Amino acid sequence: DTAVYVEESGTSMAAPHVSGAVAALLSVRREFIGSPEEVKRILVDSATSLRRRPEFQGGGLLDLMRALQSV
Repeated sequence: DTAVYVEESGTSMAAPHVSGAVAALLSVRREFIGSPEEVKRILVDSATSLRRRPEFQGGGLLDLMRALQSV
């Protein structure tokens, strides 16, 4: 009956976080619905770099508040 948490990484772990961030962004800024490339640009441009290679960090650390403030 003890909760067990497992730390995972990779795209399969990032996908639900990014999907949730996209849903949150689109719920506030509905004008971006139907513009997936623009949404991607906003999220990538507002991400925090982890100062690692792109193939390791992707676009960086997602920052939804910064993304919302940038548009």
